[in-house]
Amino acid sequence: MNAILPPLVIDVRVREPEKRGFRIWFPFVILWPLLFLVVGFLLLITVLVDLALLLAGAEYHHYTLLVLSTLRLLALVRGTHARVHSSDSTLVWLDIY
Repeated sequence: MNAILPPLVIDVRVREPEKRGFRIWFPFVILWPLLFLVVGFLLLITVLVDLALLLAGAEYHHYTLLVLSTLRLLALVRGTHARVHSSDSTLVWLDIY
């Protein structure tokens, strides 16, 4: 199921030595309705363009596949956990749920 849904939450934490760190929590799920509208319109346009290019005899007519692959890549980002430690001991955590 995770392979078809975009990320829900993006959580970024930064911690510097001898300072109070901060945390940014972005609920990406709020953008889902806008994302679905844009993707629906984009898919409609790419299907029409692919059909027109196919009928015209063009070699490349896979724009719909490109959009769907991009959506799958966005969905596969879920579950990413990155930890970065810089030379000045600053720690950055990035979690995508």
